[in-house]
Amino acid sequence: MTEIPKWTLSGLMRQIEKTRAGAAGGDGRLIEGRAMAVKASPELGNSTKIVMGTSSLPPDFATVPHSHEAEEVAVILSGSGWVDIDGVSHPMEEGTVLFTPSNSPHQTHSGPHGLTVLWFYAPPGSEVRWLAGEGTQ
Repeated sequence: MTEIPKWTLSGLMRQIEKTRAGAAGGDGRLIEGRAMAVKASPELGNSTKIVMGTSSLPPDFATVPHSHEAEEVAVILSGSGWVDIDGVSHPMEEGTVLFTPSNSPHQTHSGPHGLTVLWFYAPPGSEVRWLAGEGTQ
């Protein structure tokens, strides 16, 4: 039987926040100013149709506006901020679950304490650039 991957939210949060602080170790990377860790992906061999990972944005940070084919679900684990989707601003705080439609232009902004997110993408593919190290600092 194939081993089923599993994580704890507290463990995911600890690891990605250490990456954001610049600590070595783990599978997180600093990419385009934020910490990113892809945890499940066909590229990693532990999923087939979905991608899961974490991101941690520093305080008062904004991602580059972007879009991707994948639909995205983001679960805010800590911090606050907002995301602009198709020109509409959506506030987020710990516990918010937010859906971003396929190919919708969006930009995420963190508040004064940063923002830590558990995210899911489907279909896979958007994560390949991060696994390849694009934008790594």
